[in-house]
Amino acid sequence: MAEKQDDIRTSIAADWAESDYYDEAEQFTEVFWTPGFVFRPRFEKLDLSNVIELACGRGRHAARCIDRCGMLSLVDVNHSNIEACRRRFAGHRNVRFLVTPGNSLPECPDGRFSALYCYDAMVHFELLDIVDYLRETRRVLQPGGRALLHVSNNMRNPGGHYHENTHWRNFGHVDIVRHLADRLGLSVLEHEAFDWSGAPSLDAVVLLERPGA
Repeated sequence: MAEKQDDIRTSIAADWAESDYYDEAEQFTEVFWTPGFVFRPRFEKLDLSNVIELACGRGRHAARCIDRCGMLSLVDVNHSNIEACRRRFAGHRNVRFLVTPGNSLPECPDGRFSALYCYDAMVHFELLDIVDYLRETRRVLQPGGRALLHVSNNMRNPGGHYHENTHWRNFGHVDIVRHLADRLGLSVLEHEAFDWSGAPSLDAVVLLERPGA
């Protein structure tokens, strides 16, 4: 079973290693940063003193907030994305660049980070990897630290390949993420499902907190 999960994770990562998607995605980054939409008001509830962006891609979201962050750790499964971010943010001293195996944060110490966010990426992750990342999020956040996650709200095609699904959304649901977060020791502060590119309630956003502040 572990080998199958590793193969699926590797396959998903390969889809986003060298892709025209990143140039195209720069054009619709604004939807995440528009005041009043589901993301921006919740992003403003994060403490940006020491932040992780999980699955940073080529840095399109980091570019919107890097000057507000005390320290920003950009994490991605693909070396090519991390190298692109190194070039893009070469003049910034408050950023570090990390490669993840796809389900953990091995270079991020326990209880050190004030926030973690993941935009437009976790919607494609396998649910088992999301479980691992929720566990890691609980580990790396300081008490009172928060995580803002953009997740799939697609309950169709369980056991199928995510390429078969609308906008490549993997199997998942906001209520599953809420349940898993609770069981792994994270408090759910807010959640909301929303439409994506005409698909009703296809996506969701979840704001989590490590208790104990």
